[in-house]
Formats: sequence, structure tokens, C-alpha cells
Amino acid sequence: MEKFEDIRVLEPITHNKDKVYTTPPIEKLVTLDFNENTKWNDDKLPKQILKYGKIPPFDIYDLHAMGIDGTGVNVAIIDQPLALAHPEYKDNVVSYKTYAPQGRTLPISSMHGPGVASLLVGKQIGTAPKAKLHYYAVPSWLRDSIYPARALEDIVEQNKKLPDEEKIKFVSVSACHSGKASVFKNSKYWDEAMEKAKKAGILVLEVTAENGFISPGYIDYMDKSFKYGYPNAHKDRNKDNVYIPNSLRTVAECYDNKNFSYTYWGVGGVSWAIPYATGVLCLGQQVNPNLSAVRLKQIFIETAKKNDNIVAPKTFIEEVKKNARNKC
Repeated sequence: MEKFEDIRVLEPITHNKDKVYTTPPIEKLVTLDFNENTKWNDDKLPKQILKYGKIPPFDIYDLHAMGIDGTGVNVAIIDQPLALAHPEYKDNVVSYKTYAPQGRTLPISSMHGPGVASLLVGKQIGTAPKAKLHYYAVPSWLRDSIYPARALEDIVEQNKKLPDEEKIKFVSVSACHSGKASVFKNSKYWDEAMEKAKKAGILVLEVTAENGFISPGYIDYMDKSFKYGYPNAHKDRNKDNVYIPNSLRTVAECYDNKNFSYTYWGVGGVSWAIPYATGVLCLGQQVNPNLSAVRLKQIFIETAKKNDNIVAPKTFIEEVKKNARNKC
């Protein structure tokens, strides 16, 4: 096997289009990034791995079977452009707004947009497959925080006009728009927007050391145990964070609203953990809409701490139910 970590065939770029790869041993295969267009000499195992990656970890399907699936919950994503027609999530997107420099338009889609949308509200992949998604597309490649800041401020303003049962409590942001690790300019605008969101009772899940509380992990394909960090690069545990499966996951892929596919990520970024966690919080909101975003986050973290800092969706829901008469 050649030393490729990313062997996707990308449309319309058609990178690696004519290559046929020799299917490697399972321990190597599960760490690669490939999609449905990648060609193998034997595709039986890659198909199994790609299918495995679609399943939300930690028995999320059991909660869905109980009717705990995000029904009645409104949630938002601020991320790169999204191809709206992908069957994985097209029925969930109830609003779509773009932010671009004056006189310019955004591309139809991106790698990131379909990925985060499917992990949050995807029919097969999402943790909250019945939630209503409000999507705000921003040009992250410009590395300018003014665009996501405008989107977040719009969410705050829109919430003021909505009845309580339709308000957005959670915003999934798989990026680092401010803080020491950020490469974005105009970060002050994002910080100001975050403060407005906080005062409005909106919890923004993001990838920062300052405001983030999510760390990466994955379910080992062979023994089904949880591993902290990334495949082949385990990290020490952060006692203050919740660990979420972000590697060995399959996400939706589409660049043109015509060709719909799926990509398996052997090593995913924290970007894939944020929408999973947001979806779990949405399930809690469905079960007990009276609880504030802050209180749901507290229960989310408390139940994870009792589980070696690993997200515990079922225990989280049980605790949320115990708070059913509380409004805080």
C-alpha cells in the first residue's frame, strides 16, 4: 500500500480518479480517508468500514428508536457552504443564509458543510436526525471572523422574534474564530458576538481552548473500546473536557448538488466531534425543553465525568429526565 492517508476521489476535481488501490490490512484501512469513489482491487472490506462509520457511536440509534431524535428542536450551524440537495439531510434544512464579501457569492458547497450537517441532523449519520437545521454559510477560507460573527448576531436577533419553543439554544461551529490558536483576523467581532449569544441564552459549541469543552476520540473498530485522541496518536486525557468520537466516521459528501456520496474519515478533526455533541444536547432539549442551554451543558459534562470523561448519551438523557420539572 502506498503511503497515502487521503485517497479520496474528489468530484469535480477528480483527484486520484484512475488509481486502483490494493486493499490494506484492516488496521491500516481504518485509519485512511477514502470515499465511495475510491477504487479498490477488493472493495468488500472498504464498503463495510464506510458503512460502519455511518453509525453514530454509543447506541444513539437506541435513543432514536425511543422517539428521542431531535423532534421539535431548532438548531444552527455556522460553517462552510452546504449543498442543500443531499438526501442525507435535505429534509432537515429549514433556512439557509450566506455571508460573503460585497459583490461576491459563495460556492455551492464544500467538504466541510455536508460533513457537519450530516453528523448533526443526517438521517443515517446524525445524532439528532429529526431536528430542524438553520444553516449559516461563511467563507472560512478567508480567515476573517467578521463573517461568522455576523451570522451569530443574526441568530441572536432572530431568536428574539421566535416563541420559546422555536428558539435556537445550540449553535455548532466547527472552527476556531478567536483565541490563541486562531488564525482568523477580526477575532474581536466574534468575541463580541459570543458575548451577545451568551446573554441571550445560546450555547455555541466551538473549537477553542478558551471556550471549547470537546476533545477527540474514537471507537476502536476491532475491540469496540473507546480510545482518547486520534488513531496512532493518542493524547493525554483532559480532565475538564468531554471526549467525543470524531475519527472512524463517515459523513455526507457533495460539491455540486448533483453527485451525492459519502466519505470515510479514518482520522477526523475535532470538527466532526462538535456536531455530534450538539446533536446529543438537542436530544436533551427535546426531552426537557424547560432546561436552559447552560443547564443541559452542565448535565452533559457531569454525566461524561462519571464515564471517564467520555460522552454518555443514554445517561445524559436519563439525568435530563430527572430534571423534568425544573426550569433553570
